[in-house]
Amino acid sequence: MRTTIRRRTARRSHHPAVTCDAFGRWHWECQCGAGARAGSSATDWHWMVTAALVHQGACPGE
Repeated sequence: MRTTIRRRTARRSHHPAVTCDAFGRWHWECQCGAGARAGSSATDWHWMVTAALVHQGACPGE
């Protein structure tokens, strides 16, 4: 039995962006509409980056 690998050529990529608002709170947003908000500490920044990377890895293309 042979396994064929098909690659999709028309994919919508998920590229979330982590930013800080005027109040110092961190959040991430994706072009697909997903996102989250957190506080202003370094831990919150780390959580936002991690959440954005998890979203990007879970939804690489549709």
